[in-house]
Amino acid sequence: MKVNYLSKVLIATMALGVTSVTMAASEAEIDAFMNPYAKGFPSAPGVKEGVVIDKNNADQFKSVLTPRIYDQIKAGNTTINIGKQLSASAPAAYVAASKKSEASTKVEFGKGKITGYQGGLPFPYEPSASDPNAGEKLAWNVRYGLEIPDDIAIGPFVWEYRDANTGKINRTVDMDPSYISNTGFRTMNKPQHMPGSEEFFNLDLITVKSPQDLYGTALLFKRRVDSSRDDDGQLYLGFQRRARRLATSATTDPFLGSNFMIEEFRGFNGKLSDFNWKYVGTKNLLTAYYTHKDAKLRDDYKTNDWRFASFKGKGQCWADVPWSLRKTYIIEATPKRPDHPVLKRTMYIDAESFHVAITEIYDRKNEFWKLLVQGIGHPSGQLPAVAKKNVWTWDADSMIDVQANQCTTLNFRIKSLETVPANFYTLEYIRSRQ
Repeated sequence: MKVNYLSKVLIATMALGVTSVTMAASEAEIDAFMNPYAKGFPSAPGVKEGVVIDKNNADQFKSVLTPRIYDQIKAGNTTINIGKQLSASAPAAYVAASKKSEASTKVEFGKGKITGYQGGLPFPYEPSASDPNAGEKLAWNVRYGLEIPDDIAIGPFVWEYRDANTGKINRTVDMDPSYISNTGFRTMNKPQHMPGSEEFFNLDLITVKSPQDLYGTALLFKRRVDSSRDDDGQLYLGFQRRARRLATSATTDPFLGSNFMIEEFRGFNGKLSDFNWKYVGTKNLLTAYYTHKDAKLRDDYKTNDWRFASFKGKGQCWADVPWSLRKTYIIEATPKRPDHPVLKRTMYIDAESFHVAITEIYDRKNEFWKLLVQGIGHPSGQLPAVAKKNVWTWDADSMIDVQANQCTTLNFRIKSLETVPANFYTLEYIRSRQ
């Protein structure tokens, strides 16, 4: 029987040292959770469209900035332009699937195993500070969040490796990625023709177009439904025409010499069972959510239907896009591996889209190391085939390494991927295109 959230009973059982917690949420609670702005947007003193936050007035807005974003503004490394508040609530089918999952999903917390999941968000209700598994539940929601509008390709997809002091671009890498949700977790339209649909819940294929020394290099990454098992990652070296399987440790190496780890793609791309998760709290914070047409646009790499966002600030490491006040969940991820290069990540999760909007990353000495800022574009500013899906999606990202004084900036042009060959996500297909 559905009961009020405050009167839920936590049923805890111990099995092999794993705590399992069952909760029941009413349909009204799920509807409110899935549409956080149904009753209006959050507000804060002085936060309004057109205001510019810089080092001179940063203290006034400290309560709506993450700690490391505040530090960067206070140091004069960037400014924030406050833009419109926008919403793109989850599609009705996704909400309905979330309600089904809430009733049936079971997770072995700490083990990465999920059963009974039927689509949407597996835990579509507000986190509770008294729930020891609240952090991991939010991580599962990130894993199955409305990250992209169905299956996509990206092109051009330009990575620029910059000197974070001078802004000089030391290297530019243009990639040709495709991404598919193999089990249809967003749309419920399961593509029956794809192999391994019960084992893998999404598939990535990233192929390098330039520069010449990396041409043909491809990353084939298949994420397993069972997060206790290693994902299937293979790196194809085009110049050698051979592939090598990615060891677990390889996902924490710099990807193609950038400031990103494979584990940091999309905010978090790792195994849930490799981390301890802590729910820190919920706050209204400024994050880079905007419509693409309101960004400052540049002409580099432009196509007949798209221009990329510009970058600004110290080292040209910051996307020149509006920010807005959003409801945000805060979790902390601590690796279990003692040889992991990261001590902890503080992740700021958007309550509507479940993108990881900002990540603050600390090294093994607990010193601030890197800052990931994801610029998330409203569907109204995307290409027509993508816009009609009405889903927030990637637009312009930055990974800033404050210790090495480097940054890697990413620009996206998201395209709808309607059909792919049955063997698309295979090494055989990669080799056939060489």
